Amino acid sequence: MSGQTDFHSNLTDRRKALGLTQEQLAQRLNVSSQAVSKWEKGHFPDAALLPQIAEALDISLDALFGLGVQDHAEPETIVCRHLQSLPPEKRPQWMAHLLYALLCSYSPSADLSAIRLRSGEEAETYGVLHTDHEIALERLNADLRYFMYLEKPAAGVAAYLQDEKGIVRLLSTLGDADAVRMIRYMAGNCRNKLFLPAMLAEKLNIPTEKVQQIMNRLDRFGLVWRMAGDFNEASPTILYGYTHNPAVAMLLVLAQSICNYLKTRDPNIDRFTYGSLQDQRNGDPKQIPQVSEWDADSL
Repeated sequence: MSGQTDFHSNLTDRRKALGLTQEQLAQRLNVSSQAVSKWEKGHFPDAALLPQIAEALDISLDALFGLGVQDHAEPETIVCRHLQSLPPEKRPQWMAHLLYALLCSYSPSADLSAIRLRSGEEAETYGVLHTDHEIALERLNADLRYFMYLEKPAAGVAAYLQDEKGIVRLLSTLGDADAVRMIRYMAGNCRNKLFLPAMLAEKLNIPTEKVQQIMNRLDRFGLVWRMAGDFNEASPTILYGYTHNPAVAMLLVLAQSICNYLKTRDPNIDRFTYGSLQDQRNGDPKQIPQVSEWDADSL
């Protein structure tokens, strides 16, 4: 009798642990949801179905019947199956909550049962986790990695790109080698360090006028902030602090990754010799002239 109780309760518990409804489990087994309901309430399935049930639940038959130590699916499998069971519109929210919990669990003193993303923090957290607590955890754990979740806008990405002038201004600024050098230098320092344009010009061997011009552009984008210092001079001395915006780091790393990919990609790998409807009996088509490689000093 205990075996019967173990089977039915184990079936129910395992299904719920994987985030499956009775209907979803029934679909995997090609049976009706009523059949699954009967199994959980006291009936037994056909013996031929037992291996399929165990496979669908990622559990051994011994564990399903409560014989010996119960085994479990890999954590990745459970997470992926639960994500698949959610409606598409709820998946981004669940992923944000999961990432927040994973981040906080790196703290040895964290109460795992109490790690919850508060609703008031959701909008900001979806953009980036940057409170002192999360930053401290990130810096203490070199193996902690993130990924970015880009949700496609309802009208498509092309329709989302409205501020063409702003995009061109930003890319034009980041397209200046001196601007990239300045950002690398400032971002490589501590968060509360201030910079003088004249000092940056000297350290990076860039004309002071150009340093100031780039600073002004970065200031307009909100990538630096300014502070006035009184050093007994006729006019206040302006010092700049870098905001350490993670989006800029992402853009630069992405640009480097694209360069690495394009540098090693075989340009002939996706070249089609014939058109899809071309009569191949006419011989080889004319080869399209290829562009020359970069000059060593060209930009």
